[in-house]
Amino acid sequence: MANPRATNTQISEVVFTSEATVSRRVSRLIRDGTVHVMGVLDGEATRRTRSLFVRLRCRPGEAHRSAERLSAWPECGSVKLLTGSVDCIAEISYTTNDHLLAITLEQLPALDGVLAVWSNQVIRRFATPHSWLPELLADELVEQLRVQRLDPWHDPLPDRSATTDPLDERIAAELAIDGRLGWQRLAERCDANPVTVRRRTEAMMTSGALRMRTVVEPERIGLPVNAFVSLNVNPTQLGRAGELLAEHPSVLMMAATTGDRNLCGEIALGSDAALYGFISDTIGGLPGLQHADVAVALQSLKRAGRIRAGA
Repeated sequence: MANPRATNTQISEVVFTSEATVSRRVSRLIRDGTVHVMGVLDGEATRRTRSLFVRLRCRPGEAHRSAERLSAWPECGSVKLLTGSVDCIAEISYTTNDHLLAITLEQLPALDGVLAVWSNQVIRRFATPHSWLPELLADELVEQLRVQRLDPWHDPLPDRSATTDPLDERIAAELAIDGRLGWQRLAERCDANPVTVRRRTEAMMTSGALRMRTVVEPERIGLPVNAFVSLNVNPTQLGRAGELLAEHPSVLMMAATTGDRNLCGEIALGSDAALYGFISDTIGGLPGLQHADVAVALQSLKRAGRIRAGA
């Protein structure tokens, strides 16, 4: 998670075991689906897409079916079934205002079983899953891995536009399938020279267009309590509140949004007691807090654009 494309040698140095053991363990983690390493073309950095959180209330007995149908949408990056005042939360990418109009006013209300829809447009990210790293390694070891990365793992990104061409997009598409491909295999899949492919990939990483991510469901690393938080914060304190939450190791993602909630995000913790502490201490201590809604995820159907096996 600290460096998705770290070599087995680099990983062995921070987990204090042999390179052969790391190779065997990493292969197993990927093979059994515990982790998936992928490259992501950043929609905001490339000015291609923007994001929207949608919360759905469904008819009794219809939430799972509605969530499954939503998961099948290519624009939908993540879908979760929740407890609380809404039944389902999803993050959706859109390209234009016309696309957003169609999603919010036509496609979502037309889903079978949906009774009500709330939408919150993402306008600033304080933390994303690219930067999420629970307290699994000592800080100095995390830094040892992260300093070797070319792609920006932190948020927010520099306010500049990154451009790509068809070869860049093909490279990114292959890395979305397998983010740990070596340069030779990646070049073969892209019908290009390995030197060219490496130069293009590293240029995309440096510009922020391409970001690497290791996707892990929180319960697989001992964090079974996954929840979505929707907050209202005094606008004068919004930036400070978002920054404070982004620093917490339990926060997977946090963003300022428009709509009825102006700060939304996802958290993962080890127990209900830890969730209580997060609500009472971390959320309760936020400057300018006006309202807080915390909904525990019952099932994650889709994460990082990938439908979970068996979901």
